[in-house]
Amino acid sequence: MKRLNLYIAALALMALFSFSGCEDPVEEITQLQTSQLFSPTDLNAVIVNKTGIRLTWKAVSGAKSYTIEVFTTADFSGTPVRTISNVNISQVPYLVSGLAGNTQYAIRVKAIGDGISDSKYITASIKTEPEQIFQDIDPTKLTATSITLTWPAGENVTNISLSPGSISRALTAGEIAAGSVTISGLTPKVAYTATLLLNTTVRGTKTFTTPAQLPTGADVVVLTPTDDLGAMIQAATKSTRFVILEGTKYDASAAIILPAGIDISVIGEEAPVKPVFSVNTITLPATGGKLHFENIEINAFAKGDETLPSNTRRQYIINQSAASTFDEVSFDNCNIRNFVNTPVRLQGTNAIVINKVIFNNCQIDNISVADAGPGAGNYSFINSNVATGKINNITLTNNTFSNIGYGLILHNAAPSLSVTIENNTFYNVTGDGRYFIDYNAQTIANGFSFKNNIVAKTLSPAGTARGIRSATAPTVSNNYQTNDVVFASNAIPSIIAYAGAATSLFTAPATRNFKIKDDGFAGKATAGDPRWR
Repeated sequence: MKRLNLYIAALALMALFSFSGCEDPVEEITQLQTSQLFSPTDLNAVIVNKTGIRLTWKAVSGAKSYTIEVFTTADFSGTPVRTISNVNISQVPYLVSGLAGNTQYAIRVKAIGDGISDSKYITASIKTEPEQIFQDIDPTKLTATSITLTWPAGENVTNISLSPGSISRALTAGEIAAGSVTISGLTPKVAYTATLLLNTTVRGTKTFTTPAQLPTGADVVVLTPTDDLGAMIQAATKSTRFVILEGTKYDASAAIILPAGIDISVIGEEAPVKPVFSVNTITLPATGGKLHFENIEINAFAKGDETLPSNTRRQYIINQSAASTFDEVSFDNCNIRNFVNTPVRLQGTNAIVINKVIFNNCQIDNISVADAGPGAGNYSFINSNVATGKINNITLTNNTFSNIGYGLILHNAAPSLSVTIENNTFYNVTGDGRYFIDYNAQTIANGFSFKNNIVAKTLSPAGTARGIRSATAPTVSNNYQTNDVVFASNAIPSIIAYAGAATSLFTAPATRNFKIKDDGFAGKATAGDPRWR
């Protein structure tokens, strides 16, 4: 048995050697022959400077060069926006520059063969960043109503637009060449976004806010919240315009004595809610000068706060007893409210002459009305009942007067030169036994005009209020009177009767909304304060 096993093993070994001797020698493969180049690999795209794309890929053996195509269509349809041929591998990484900002691009790269077909494309996609070629805004070129925007001169741009609003236009050849455009017609204190375009492609955006429309000049002082306006007015040595900013409430609790011979203006920044100036009597100087208020609320409560339990109403803006010859006191676009007595009073035995007192485009409310309720009042809105006190020229235009407890003008002991009362709305004006306008026997030498006014409701529970008393009859035209006006005497000449009460004519007179709601009212477009027409 042992001998048989040895025999079988020998036969198997002989068979193995016999098979090995019949196999062909193996040939080594050193080159793969194909009819088309292999595609590049590892294509990578990176954004450079917002609108450039840096491309990298691995070289393909046998490639003569490479071709890059850039599309804005994801499926590579249509015509490429950029085709770059004959790119040598030594140029990789390759920068494709000058593309549009904030745009999605599809990119493909293929290898170009030399005597062999080109490779298939390898692809990538990337979005450029929003472009910003606007330069920083020069603060000196930004005003309340205009701005100059700049970018590198000669850049390829076509249009500019600003929002909000509908400001959009093509740039001129000169503006493009200069890299500068000035846009006007803007609104103060509005945040705008400017967009610079190449057709529909955004090349730059810039956000800015227009400043307030404030006066400018060497005589302008813009007040800070900690400034003492009253003290600054009193210490002024030259004509000055003091500007009160939006949201500011200034309280002048001490009496102010104006410097002689200079002009003082207090001007509020234009805003939906007017800045507040609370005053506790201003004394005019012995000679010369002007006092002007514009676009502010002059409130008799300290800091305009009517809610503080300890806050009491002050009595006057001007309560003049010192001798003075003053040129002008004027109010334009102001709210004047809550004075116990009156904004303007002349009193005493000293000679006082104000050449002009002007109220224009103001809203005046709660003057000489006792806290306990309406009655006779103590002082007229403009009050001078002494022979030594005289206002030469009084002008009241485009105002609304409501809740005036005494009357409009008391000037019964000295004449004025002229009185102009036109385009005003009066509601709850003239208390018991008082005159709406009282010159008594005084003449008004240069004319007394009373035109285009609406007189609505008198503040006379007893029905004893009176109209106009003057030696000079007013020149009247287009005046209207509601049926809740009761003048026991001295009716306003030739006034036109309105059949309804103030509540029929105005939207909500009790809350100071005097918008005319009666479309059939004959004076709807011509009478009263123009803001309510």
